Amino acid sequence: MPLNRLRRATLPRDIRVELSRAIVSGDLPAGAALSEPALAAKLGVSRAPIREALIELELRGMVEFDARGRTRVPTLTPADLQEILDVRTAIDPLAAALAARHGTPNLLDRLDANIAATARAATLAEVSQLDTQFHACIVQAAGNRRLLTCWNVLESQVELWLAQMQVHREAMNHDTRDQTVAGHRDLLAAIRSGDPARADAEARRHLASWTGLLPSSPTAAPGGG
Repeated sequence: MPLNRLRRATLPRDIRVELSRAIVSGDLPAGAALSEPALAAKLGVSRAPIREALIELELRGMVEFDARGRTRVPTLTPADLQEILDVRTAIDPLAAALAARHGTPNLLDRLDANIAATARAATLAEVSQLDTQFHACIVQAAGNRRLLTCWNVLESQVELWLAQMQVHREAMNHDTRDQTVAGHRDLLAAIRSGDPARADAEARRHLASWTGLLPSSPTAAPGGG
């Protein structure tokens, strides 16, 4: 986790970003302990910005503190995975419908560029990051501030959810990147149509395809993030 050219004013944010990337990529796996002294020594900084970054990550659901204040990367249980999917099922279709109504050519270009980047992604961590960005872009285009607030609270957990689910899907189907690209192309086509009902329905279909991949589910089905 090299930290290069860190500026004092942005140190906690830069550390948070680096730790988030390490968690999503699996360099810091579920259950891994995060020691403030060890991280400070590894990154060459004091403990204060480490603590500040960890507190922000805890608020975002990316780490958890135990009763003694020790920090770990959370392990998402089947119940956690289902809860996040349930909340996404409430947010994503509304965002897609509003984006279909209010979307601009710039939005469509950004989504196209994201899909192209996903098709070139070399790792599952890249796919997860781009997948999250794709859906964040749709929420931003919806033009609803309160919906955006809900998404901002959930965004880091969605990326962690995608990272775990995509590892599971890759082990089963070996087609994670291709399925993500295909699913996003379908969703973009629905948004581009300008039909809110079609975009809503496609977003629901897009998310429903994950149901069979949840650890508690007996069957598996392909899907996109």
